[in-house]
Amino acid sequence: MNSYFASVEQQANPHLRGKPVGVCEHLGGIIIAPSVEAKRLGIKLGTTVWDAKKIYPKIVLLPVDPDKYRHVTAAFLRILSDYTDNVEKSSIDEAFADLTGIARDYDDALLLGLEIKQRLRKEIGEWVSCSVGIGPNKLVSKIAADLGEGDINRIFVVRPDEISSLYNRLKLTDIPGIANRTEKALNKLGIFTLRQLAKYPLSNLLNQFGLWGYTLHCMANFRDAGFFAIPADEPVKSIGHSYTLPRAISNLTDIKRLMLKLSEKIGRRMRHRKAWGNIIHYFHSDNRYSGFSKQHKVNELINDGKDIYHYAFSIFKQFTPHLFPPTGGEEFKKGGQIKIMGISVSGLKFDVQDQPLFAEYKKPRLVVQAMDKINDKYGEFTIIRGRMIGVDDEWGKDTVGFGRMKEFLI
Repeated sequence: MNSYFASVEQQANPHLRGKPVGVCEHLGGIIIAPSVEAKRLGIKLGTTVWDAKKIYPKIVLLPVDPDKYRHVTAAFLRILSDYTDNVEKSSIDEAFADLTGIARDYDDALLLGLEIKQRLRKEIGEWVSCSVGIGPNKLVSKIAADLGEGDINRIFVVRPDEISSLYNRLKLTDIPGIANRTEKALNKLGIFTLRQLAKYPLSNLLNQFGLWGYTLHCMANFRDAGFFAIPADEPVKSIGHSYTLPRAISNLTDIKRLMLKLSEKIGRRMRHRKAWGNIIHYFHSDNRYSGFSKQHKVNELINDGKDIYHYAFSIFKQFTPHLFPPTGGEEFKKGGQIKIMGISVSGLKFDVQDQPLFAEYKKPRLVVQAMDKINDKYGEFTIIRGRMIGVDDEWGKDTVGFGRMKEFLI
């Protein structure tokens, strides 16, 4: 999908069409999805709002709307599923469809690709476009999607006998997973082209990069190496939530409130999946992206936000005493600030049939179950714990990124 979040917003609001648009996690941070019009002005993914306004003061900035994007993603995945049962959800804006046995040859696959693009425009909207790549495997098809004419709405086929021509067309960084840091590391080995990487001894790559060296070797030879593979039956290993604040905080009351908000959201997601966990991981970082990270295994299985918060705050308090003034005040010492906070729970077990014997332990679960029913019916945080009164509504707001989609349901 092309400029996905921004194009979905333009489809939903005709007044935004043709205008530079930037979708932000929050309006004081960075742009996580610039529209095609914004990209043409030089506003890229990761551009700060400040810099984007310097480039184009009239840029339209919008907060991220996860439910809207998930709705559209589900719609385009259903279109793909009409052609094959073998659809891999790679990310919120990308999927692979195996047409083996469906398309007779590459010309037939091209016609199907054109049909899918036409259906996308008709069923989802003319402002939401996609680029289609067709090849003998996922790696080549992903590369092909970037090789068509224009900067959006491309379609391109790379047949098996055409793969060798890619060496003359692509740079190292045109291969998914090879970014500037990896390119510099390869350059130090005397590798400056894909052809050089393909011929470089595998043993040397393994010595330099470990298992990633094997993946590099396979990709340089245009073979899939499990880099895109996501076993359909692989269970979720952790459930978490992180949030980047518009402004760094240093007040302990605010820190507790954000921590509780994140914990409650994680608890809700865990209970929705009937999951329990016993490993709590907490991290935070400051404006300079210097941070702290620690995890702790507990002796019970939990999925209540209150319990998740209790253990997360214990980690925070125990391992960051240097941040607090000796007087015990609410403000951190000078220079102690939190810009990003995240909590996750792992060690997951599903469908646990553990029921407490004593009433004093049953009551909290019954309360949580009642809160879930009300929030399921009337919306998140319709009913909340007293501790959450005064928490900023924007804090910990649901967000969505471009990562893996194991939890996504069509």
